Parts: sequence; structure tokens; C-alpha cells
Amino acid sequence: QLAAGLPLEEALTQLKFCDIKNADLVAKVLKRTSNLADIRHGLQMSQLEVAECFTTKGMMLKRIKIMGRGRNGIMHHKFSHIRVVLREIDFKLKIYQAHTIGQKKKWLQHKIRAERDGNEARRKREEVEKLMKRQEEKKSRSEEKKK
Repeated sequence: QLAAGLPLEEALTQLKFCDIKNADLVAKVLKRTSNLADIRHGLQMSQLEVAECFTTKGMMLKRIKIMGRGRNGIMHHKFSHIRVVLREIDFKLKIYQAHTIGQKKKWLQHKIRAERDGNEARRKREEVEKLMKRQEEKKSRSEEKKK
């Protein structure tokens, strides 16, 4: 819940310097979900914020714990589920809700950076698509020449 409501980059920074037990695991999950958002929807890390981030109890396995003098006990292997929901930042709303000029300036700079990152990623994706089309065309031409 430490990361909920923060922009993704700030959430990762907070988790990096946090002393909570599984903060590195949560950061890893956040990075994975941001990569999925990039692949599926073309959203960059600077365009995302953490909407929800929480864990729930999962399955618990009971195992025998063997101790001295012929005694035994029960060990519990606990598992949990983590739910992370990322959403695109609504910059107009964030700028409107900011109380001070400094906060408005911060969100405006963040918006500019997010737009720049999005345009750059879109340009790279289009370039890769063009190269793939050229490669397919060359392959089809070489197959036609062989016939």
C-alpha cells in the first residue's frame, strides 16, 4: 500500500529505499506490469501511476518440523497473492487538483516528459514495423526469384 496512488517512477524509487521485507519483490512486479502495459497498450513508465497495490492471503502448507528428543511440530509455509493495477495518469486532473504553483509546475513537467517518452516509443515501434515489412518483402522477392 506504500506504492498506491503514486506515479510509477516514484513508487519504484520509494520501494527501492524502503526497509519493508518484500519491497524488492513488489518493485519487480511493478516493473513487469509496466512492461506489459508497454507491450499491450504502448504506455511508457512515465505515463503510468499505481492505482492499486495490495496483497491477500493465499494457500498455507503444513509441514512436519522435526526437533530434538523425538519431538515434532508443525511448520507453516505461507503464500500470498499480490494485485497491482496500473492506470494512465490524467495530467489535466492532477494539474487542476494541485494546491500550489510548485506542484502544478511539477505535474506539467511530468506531463511534458511523459508525452516525449510516448512519442519516442511510438516512433521506435513504427521504425521496427517498417523494418519488419521490408524484411518480409525481401523474403517474398527472394522466394519469387527462386521459382
